[in-house]
Amino acid sequence: MNDRTAARPGARSAPAVLTSVPWLVVLVGVGLLATLLVVAMLSFRGPEHRAAAPPPAPPLYLPTLPPAASASPSPAGREEVATTVVTSSPPASPSPSPSAASSSASASPSAARPSASAEAPVVLDAAGSSGTLSARYQVVATDRDSFDAQLRLDNGSGQAQEWQVELAFAGNVKTATVLSPGISVTVGGGYVLRGASALAAGQSTTVTVRFLRNGAGDQPGRCTVNGAACTIG
Repeated sequence: MNDRTAARPGARSAPAVLTSVPWLVVLVGVGLLATLLVVAMLSFRGPEHRAAAPPPAPPLYLPTLPPAASASPSPAGREEVATTVVTSSPPASPSPSPSAASSSASASPSAARPSASAEAPVVLDAAGSSGTLSARYQVVATDRDSFDAQLRLDNGSGQAQEWQVELAFAGNVKTATVLSPGISVTVGGGYVLRGASALAAGQSTTVTVRFLRNGAGDQPGRCTVNGAACTIG
């Protein structure tokens, strides 16, 4: 009787197949490693994607305005506020009555025109006309026996005027010599100086005179221009 467990002729056992085909074992192992690697990568990427998702934004709440208590809305949907401006004006001063004004005007007629002291003074020259013709006497040089004096004449009037200056000294002054051209001098109770021509309006002139003396003293006792006193010094 034949044994069924006996190996059939021409058949190979499993270890013999594996030994004869080594590349099949290597291929199976590589496939298992690749499958495990893919599974591991998918398992790690899942938690990574879930952690990277941003948290949801909190909800926004808009403020609401409380309704007006007593104001009624206008047709246009807006509230209108009435503003009252109160201005105060100064009380008007009562105007004087015509009778009071006329009585005050008639009571003081002198108040309507300026007083005499407020008016500009009117100066009369020696001839009695408006304006001034003035003269000023001043010593400009002096020594033991003589001195030089100047007479400055100013015509402040509105017209040309002839002029005459009279100088009276004490007995120490002996002679007078005019050093300015066009001026004459005569002696008669004093020294009288006259201009050869009239002094024009608004003009001035200076006359120099040299006096000889005995002793001291160079101020005149009297100095006049066209009869009016002149300034000394």
